[in-house]
Amino acid sequence: MTTRRKKHSMPELVAAMVAVALVALGHAAPAAANQHESAGVTSGTDSIKLSVSGQVNRGVLYVDDGADDQFFHVDNDNSSTRLRFVGSGSFSEDISVGTIIEVQFESNSTANIKMNQDGATGDDNFTQRKLELYFDHKRFGRLWLGQGDTASNGTSEVDLSGTGVIGYSGIADMAGGIEFQDAGGAGPSIGTAFTNMDGLSRDDRLRYDTPNFAGFKLSGSLIENGAADVALRYNATFGGFELGSALAYASNNGRDQGPGDLGFTQINGSVSLLHDSGFNLTGAAGQRDPDDPARNDDPFFWYAKVGYKWGGGIGGTAIAVDYTQADDVDEDNDEFTSYGIFLVQKVDKIATELYLGGRIHQLDRTGRTFDDITAVMAGARVKF
Repeated sequence: MTTRRKKHSMPELVAAMVAVALVALGHAAPAAANQHESAGVTSGTDSIKLSVSGQVNRGVLYVDDGADDQFFHVDNDNSSTRLRFVGSGSFSEDISVGTIIEVQFESNSTANIKMNQDGATGDDNFTQRKLELYFDHKRFGRLWLGQGDTASNGTSEVDLSGTGVIGYSGIADMAGGIEFQDAGGAGPSIGTAFTNMDGLSRDDRLRYDTPNFAGFKLSGSLIENGAADVALRYNATFGGFELGSALAYASNNGRDQGPGDLGFTQINGSVSLLHDSGFNLTGAAGQRDPDDPARNDDPFFWYAKVGYKWGGGIGGTAIAVDYTQADDVDEDNDEFTSYGIFLVQKVDKIATELYLGGRIHQLDRTGRTFDDITAVMAGARVKF
């Protein structure tokens, strides 16, 4: 007997996006009074200036995995709710020092939610993102020490579309814990079947960045037990265009990651081009060589986005559509695909972005016929 696979079309996705937007509006909290009181932040020493910033990013997520559907109240892991303390001071005109403490607090992260879960997922406390310091010299570059971005982190995620808060190459940040379903039951989750191979993330490391040379910047970092990476970034403006790009090589083969965690080497990168008219193109790709004798195929992914953004009114507006494919990530011969559509509206006066977006995920695996997964989210990010 042939199992019928549940397919989702773009019109169905748009209809679901409208439904989620209405639900999000129905659950919106009353607006706070627009009052500004005099306040200040004082550092513990006169030698270092302290600034405090952060954001809250909440939304309503609707998921249909083909077997069930559900609404979730979520923290948007594309850009999580977080708090940041930045210290800065100068030794001379050329030499400066800085510190960064950045933590996040996610209740029901979009990366971890599961169908029919027994309550909100995630740690019931702050978790670390950055705990680092740096020494900067205008001519010789910057040296970082502590928990923070490795040199390769972010190299798959260069994106000038203005829609990154709801859709970018890290597509597993939205509904990443949802599992594919077929007649045999649950299969792998979105986050297991896909990766954008974005370097070595954040870690305790020693990192060095060169100064900017004609738009180029070279970075490298050393992590525990032989893990290391190197990245080259290039940014420029020319003839009405803005260009952002990054390319990285990373290896964690020498690192003890625990039982079942295998090392790998990989190369990845991304590029984004924005025209003065507002039209923009973004692409990313990567290939990984896992240290796994049981695997015959090297995982590979590619990502493409077309967008348009414009200003005026209460703030900038951006729209975009994207498509991605990832092969052999969880198992040999897997083919994962996903496509989405996104809308972001800035409200400059209150430092807020309102967003709406949806994706359809598909996984082809030998011997199984999985239903498509539809995920639609509406929400807001407020920065302070």
